[in-house]
Amino acid sequence: MDYLSYKYTTLRQKLIDKGLFDVRLFALIGVGFIALSVFWNGAKIVQQNFELSQKVTAIEQENQILELENQNRELRNQYLATDEFAELTARRVFGKAAPGERVYIVPKDVALSALTAVETDQTDQLEVTKPQYQKNLETWLNIYFGN
Repeated sequence: MDYLSYKYTTLRQKLIDKGLFDVRLFALIGVGFIALSVFWNGAKIVQQNFELSQKVTAIEQENQILELENQNRELRNQYLATDEFAELTARRVFGKAAPGERVYIVPKDVALSALTAVETDQTDQLEVTKPQYQKNLETWLNIYFGN
């Protein structure tokens, strides 16, 4: 115990000699620690508020999307309830016609044989002419790298 008291007194004497063993210094360090603690907690609160505002924004956007989807479904339901939709469905599904119209039923193979092939683009048919030095360079690259 004598050794510890000796070390304490020598340390205290060194601090007094350097002017660091003062109550005002300890108070200043305590106030600094409290200020740092308040600043740190404030920064954490700001970070939490930022994250929460991002979540709120994302949920609001999802809510807007869902509202638009609901409006789209309501409009579709309104269209499905119209006479125009019923008439188009009857024509397509049941082969019905309006008064004065004639319905022709064409077999599938006849309809497919009447189709013409889609013409290819002329840009695919054009041959790209490259300068001789570029052809030569590509040839050497093909030799070295085996493309």
